[in-house]
Amino acid sequence: MGRRRAGGGGRGGGRGRGGGGEGRGRGRGEEEDLPLHKAARSGDAAAAESLCESDPLALNSRDRLSRTPLHLAAWAGHIEVVKCLCKHKADVGAAAMDDTAAIHFASQKGHMEVVRELLASGASVKAKNRKGFTALHFAAQNSHLELVKYLVKKGLDITAKTNGGQTALHVAENDDVRAFLKECEQALKKGEELPSEKKDDSVSEKSGDGKVSDEAVKDGAEAAQGEKRKSDDSGVPEQKKAKVSLRHLENDMEEEEEGEQ
Repeated sequence: MGRRRAGGGGRGGGRGRGGGGEGRGRGRGEEEDLPLHKAARSGDAAAAESLCESDPLALNSRDRLSRTPLHLAAWAGHIEVVKCLCKHKADVGAAAMDDTAAIHFASQKGHMEVVRELLASGASVKAKNRKGFTALHFAAQNSHLELVKYLVKKGLDITAKTNGGQTALHVAENDDVRAFLKECEQALKKGEELPSEKKDDSVSEKSGDGKVSDEAVKDGAEAAQGEKRKSDDSGVPEQKKAKVSLRHLENDMEEEEEGEQ
């Protein structure tokens, strides 16, 4: 497992080109931003809401690097702007240069809450850019362990390869990320449950980044809570009914015995 980035998702996978005004995309590109792009870049949710209502065509408009407002908001981690754009039906699968989608931009930066919102709004967790990089590749390459765990939990194939034949483990450099992905690979080979699907995984997520980690825990907890509530509602009446029924039967049996005597 080499740790080199040859053909990797950092420079080759699109990072740097989509970066919300950073690096080569800064300067002239920032001056040319359309109003909604500016609001998305700066995180001005109120302005974004107003612009979406007054000019719906701006929602999926492109800048010179083919980025939509959603791309810029996802890269910067402006969750309220992302929610606003998604509410107004922004194209969550729109591709910028190198076919890089909003989920890729968010994963490069480790914005868990943004990734969650994009997936809830219909983005594909399996989306690849032109180099074949998935959100998992970007999250692993940039050492975002909790996001890596979340993406695996959401069903992203850890064996998915880039056009150059690299899995997320190949491009990962952080020891904890590599250890987790290796554990996943071993579990798959043995046909066992993936580490991210184990019950104690939610505990490790919750001990991480406060608000975002609590959000991630809800995925598994909501279903369990619903089942618990359902069993609680139905359990009590059944116990009472069974208890009354048994007493009735006992009384009948005593009367029959007395009659025989």
